[in-house]
Amino acid sequence: MFGCSYLGDGSSTNNVQLLSGEAGTFAEGMSFDYLYGQGPDSYVDIIGPSGGTIFFRSQDNNGRAIWYNGTSGNYRAVHSSCIFGALRDGANTKTGLMADYMDYLTELIGVQELIDVSVRNLSLFPNPTTDRSLINFGITAPGKLNIKIYSTAGQLVNNLLDAELTKGTHSVVWDGKDNNGRKVSSGTYMLRIELGEQITQKAIVIVK
Repeated sequence: MFGCSYLGDGSSTNNVQLLSGEAGTFAEGMSFDYLYGQGPDSYVDIIGPSGGTIFFRSQDNNGRAIWYNGTSGNYRAVHSSCIFGALRDGANTKTGLMADYMDYLTELIGVQELIDVSVRNLSLFPNPTTDRSLINFGITAPGKLNIKIYSTAGQLVNNLLDAELTKGTHSVVWDGKDNNGRKVSSGTYMLRIELGEQITQKAIVIVK
């Protein structure tokens, strides 16, 4: 997952004194002193590449940090056996290094930026209702949306809508019937809207 492999435990102390960036990586030219001989320097793992690329080595030429572009270039990961807070600011700073980390992790070539798709302003009217209720809502981007009605026991009552919708405001009517066209009994039901990874729920009450 991280593109690296464990090569061995370090010693109880005196493992990492200096980290130096590897040529050809975003860490090229960087160097950081480490809390040598202190708590964070205890048993610092030695790691090697397993599909990834070493970008920091310690003074003994052992790998200490690796980047990885995923099996198909569809995600990125950074793994370091050193504690980030134990790096000492000098000519290079932890703030600058973290910015480089984030630039690397978020710059996915060929992958479109994720669009925030969500349900907004959900309302039911009337609620409670004797039979039918108007469901109003908006979505922030086009997407496949599913609306279902469940009983409080978790049983599916009505698969109300399963469709691709455009961005904007929409309305759907539930006529108080189940999937077989039968009127449901009085009680509380749960409206569930699924849009992408988002789930929105709201109770609807039927009274006779």
